[in-house]
Amino acid sequence: MRKVRWFLVVGIALLLANVSGFVGLPKDGSSGSVAQAQETGIESKKIVPFVPTPQEVVEGMLELAQIKKGDVVYDLGSGDGRIVITAAKKYGVKALGFEIDPDLIRESRENIRNEKLENLAEIREQDILTVDLSPASVVTMYLLPSVNLQLRPKVLSQLKPGTRVVSHAFDMGDWKPDKVINVNGRTVYLWVINNKAAQ
Repeated sequence: MRKVRWFLVVGIALLLANVSGFVGLPKDGSSGSVAQAQETGIESKKIVPFVPTPQEVVEGMLELAQIKKGDVVYDLGSGDGRIVITAAKKYGVKALGFEIDPDLIRESRENIRNEKLENLAEIREQDILTVDLSPASVVTMYLLPSVNLQLRPKVLSQLKPGTRVVSHAFDMGDWKPDKVINVNGRTVYLWVINNKAAQ
C-alpha cells in the first residue's frame, strides 16, 4: 500500500511539473529565452496599436499643416508609411517616419521603394518617445491621448516656433489647438508652436 501511495505522489508531482512548466524548460527542450524575449521585446515597447489612418484623412492632415517647400515632416508611429509617402510624393518634402514594429518597418520601406521615393522618404526604427523632434517643421501623429500627453513636453521644448503639429483623433489635454477640422467624420487637430505655448 505504501509503495502504491509513493508511486501516486511521484506521478502527480511529475504531472504538475510538466503542466505548469515547473521544470523550467519548454517541452521542445530549448531554454525558452528566445521566445520570451520575442514576447516581451517588441510588444512591451508598443504603446499604440497600429490602426491605419484613412488616406483621405492623411490628405486632410497634410493640407491642414500647410506644407511648403523646405519643410521636414516627422510622422510618429508611422505604421505602413502612408503619411511619409504622401508628404514626399505630393509635396516633394523630406519625410521621416518612426516605427518599432519590424513587420511595419519592412512594409513601409518596401512601399517607399515601390514609389521610388528613397531620396525623400525614410523610415527609422526608433521608439517615438526617444525621437529628437527639433529638426522637424511638421509633426504628425495618430496615437492615444495618454501618449500625446507624454510627448507634449518634448513637442513644446524641442520644436521651433512656427512648427505645425497635427494629430488625428486625439488632442493634447488643456493645450488649446489652433484649428480643428473634420474629415469624413474624423477629427484632426492643429497646433502651431509659438513662444507662448502652454507648458
